[in-house]
Amino acid sequence: MNPTEAYAGIVFFSSIALVVLGIGHYATKVMRLRNERLKPSADVEMRLARLEVAIDDMAAELTRVTEGQQFVTKLLAEKSAEAGRAG
Repeated sequence: MNPTEAYAGIVFFSSIALVVLGIGHYATKVMRLRNERLKPSADVEMRLARLEVAIDDMAAELTRVTEGQQFVTKLLAEKSAEAGRAG
């Protein structure tokens, strides 16, 4: 193998290695950007936290209202049963 062929082989494989490194760098950059886009911003995180608290509060109030309705229903049923016995 003469020096020209050796030089051509080195240049050829070096250029292939550079292309592979460039593609790898580009793929890494794209994946990093894609992951950053998937993460919600701090503002969105705060809004979601406030929504979660509001939903928990509404659930607690709904439970309280439900228990109140059950109590009133029980009282009305007892009153109706007493009126039925008296009448």
